[in-house]
Amino acid sequence: MGGVPWNRVELTLLVLYALGFYLVVIWRSLRLSHEYSGRLYGLRVGSLAGHLNDLSDAQWRNFRGNLPILTVVMGAFLILVNTLRYCYGLKGRGTALLWLILSLSYLCYLHGACVVFVLLIALINYSIVKLFAHYKYCTSLIWSFNLSVLILNRVYEGYSFSLFGLDSLCSCI
Repeated sequence: MGGVPWNRVELTLLVLYALGFYLVVIWRSLRLSHEYSGRLYGLRVGSLAGHLNDLSDAQWRNFRGNLPILTVVMGAFLILVNTLRYCYGLKGRGTALLWLILSLSYLCYLHGACVVFVLLIALINYSIVKLFAHYKYCTSLIWSFNLSVLILNRVYEGYSFSLFGLDSLCSCI
């Protein structure tokens, strides 16, 4: 049995499947995003059998339109991290620190000064889990907090630094 090991064949098949999946999803997303003409004529046939897509939904349309660039950024991120990890022999904490630095850099690029709110929400979630992990109501508490954040975000249409006396920074949504 001098053939190729099964795990290598499995990895190759998995990579080919993932590439095929991404190509189909991106192709369908681009096709759907080009069908929208600015007016709602009704629902269009979607990716899942029998399900229709509302192409008037701006958030969903924006996500579909940006899916190719998000895929490229994700691929570049993984290539960069794995290249740096291989070149410098990073393991464990070194890799975690590299992921943290690159992720925070990307968050700062995406959200600018508003990354303060994103990190604050993440810190509060982390603190809730650390403080209440052994209690049976921890999951309910996490859900309650995050639903409250979403509702407040919707009611106040985002958060402004002026709420905290930081008018010099941007108004975040």
